[in-house]
Amino acid sequence: MDTKLFDVPILLVTFKKPETTCHVLEQIRKIKPAKLYIFSDAPASGNEEEVDLVETCRHLLHDSQINWNCKVERWFPESNVGSAIGIPSAISWAFETCDKLIILEDDCLPHPTFFSFCKFMLDKYQSNERVMHISGTQSNPEIRVDHADHFFTRVGNTCGWATWKRAWNKYDFWMEQLPEMKSQRKIQKIFGDAEIAKYWHDRLDKVYEETKKNSWEHQWQYTLFQNYGLATVPNVNLVSNIGISDTDSYNDHSNAHFHETKPWKNLQTAVNLSIDNAYEIQHARRTFLKRETVGTRLLKKVKSLLTTTFAVP
Repeated sequence: MDTKLFDVPILLVTFKKPETTCHVLEQIRKIKPAKLYIFSDAPASGNEEEVDLVETCRHLLHDSQINWNCKVERWFPESNVGSAIGIPSAISWAFETCDKLIILEDDCLPHPTFFSFCKFMLDKYQSNERVMHISGTQSNPEIRVDHADHFFTRVGNTCGWATWKRAWNKYDFWMEQLPEMKSQRKIQKIFGDAEIAKYWHDRLDKVYEETKKNSWEHQWQYTLFQNYGLATVPNVNLVSNIGISDTDSYNDHSNAHFHETKPWKNLQTAVNLSIDNAYEIQHARRTFLKRETVGTRLLKKVKSLLTTTFAVP
């Protein structure tokens, strides 16, 4: 085998974004993975616009576009599966034939060093059961961690990430133990913060109560909480979301709009398997618990009053 090939399997998840798919595939092409899994969901029934977009995406993923020595496995459903079922099913499908995996969606553009970061982390923490997730996104650039090339957090960002089969085997799509988790106040004990715990309880409850699930990411985060799992995060941001739109039917990375990426360097420094609680709380308050400014609240109130005043009877 060509020694220049990248030896960690990659899963590329696509749907109806040919332009962004082209950009992400180009980054994958540069590192020449030896194995590439491709999941391309089908268009919704009766949606002709999606038919054309999905067909264009699948053309981009043809063997003629894979111009290196690569084993490619494709899963192209004949009918629309949807992201909530499709993405975790694609990950499970890939793990039938590999033990570690890098996952990229069609709008998550990685810096070239994202791949070396994932490979290093996958090798370094392969036998550490507590480390379950490798994030490529570092969405708080104002927080500097120059003393190390990575750190740990309790929240796993899925905008460009990696994991192991041993971790994914614990994935619980139905979150069967959520009521028990809440009664034990596990999330509050993990964070030591009632407001953060409430944020996660509200979101997990919503997914738990859905008859038809509209999310897969919350269940993965639940799995991390349930197993006291940790995620590694690079000291610089390595992935940018280039495909966010108001009508996007796939995963909502809206809390991580386009961020500049920078090269990651292996500093070869010792990193303790511990959480910086101050960072964790600061990150939560800036990312998940954002409060509207007084001006924004006043503007919304005025708009609401105007709508009520001039509403047609």
